[in-house]
Amino acid sequence: MSTKSSTTVLAFAFCFLSLLRLAYSNTTDDKIYLTGLVYCDNCQLKSMTEISKMIPGARVRLECREGGNIKSRREGETNPLGMYVFVLEKSKEPLDDCQVTVLHSPDPECKISHEVDPNNKSKTAPVATRKLNLLEGDSVVFIGPSHRVSYPLGLVVEKALPECEQFAKARKHFQN
Repeated sequence: MSTKSSTTVLAFAFCFLSLLRLAYSNTTDDKIYLTGLVYCDNCQLKSMTEISKMIPGARVRLECREGGNIKSRREGETNPLGMYVFVLEKSKEPLDDCQVTVLHSPDPECKISHEVDPNNKSKTAPVATRKLNLLEGDSVVFIGPSHRVSYPLGLVVEKALPECEQFAKARKHFQN
């Protein structure tokens, strides 16, 4: 197994173990723990592959709104495995209209959002965003009453790696 594949497997294992630790710790039902990953889509496929790499040290912001107004805003940084964790108070914060955003990527090769054209050099701000409903919906995976896992946020490289060709072919095969 390659080093990059090992890193991806390790990141998922760490995320899973962290969730287990939280699930069996002394948490109460008045908090929600939101966990997610920030990764580099080095194949430009808008999804993770075996050779995707996590982005440690990425700045991430979580905003929750109520009636269109921001009621809660906090920022954090991904750990060495590219994972972020936010703790929210159920009784004090709106949880049905939230958004998590990557504000900054320290990875010089991976700074472009999927939402912009990678060929347009003027729009290379690392802004990957995901809307979240932490009470219900399909924007997060529910792990018990207090734990949520957001789908990963990906930033993309300017040029796909040569070894990505196999993943692109496999993707086309499954789409047909």
